[in-house]
Amino acid sequence: MKITDILDAKLNLGMEHMDLEHEQKCIIEELKQLHREMEEEAEPEGGDVCNQYADAIHFKELELEKVTRKMQAINDKIEELENLI
Repeated sequence: MKITDILDAKLNLGMEHMDLEHEQKCIIEELKQLHREMEEEAEPEGGDVCNQYADAIHFKELELEKVTRKMQAINDKIEELENLI
């Protein structure tokens, strides 16, 4: 593999990682907002509203895990490329 190919791949992966970082930050903000809304709207003893928020929070947490795993995979690929240089 030529050095230019390695650097191009590393640059592309870096840009993809930055996009995922932005997505990660957005999801974290959405999670914070869901928690705030749940505290305001849900009944302390639970119920349907509480369950709806819990489901939404769970979905966002799964989404966050997926993005975080993608970011780690990209970091691993970047590290592999750096070892080739």
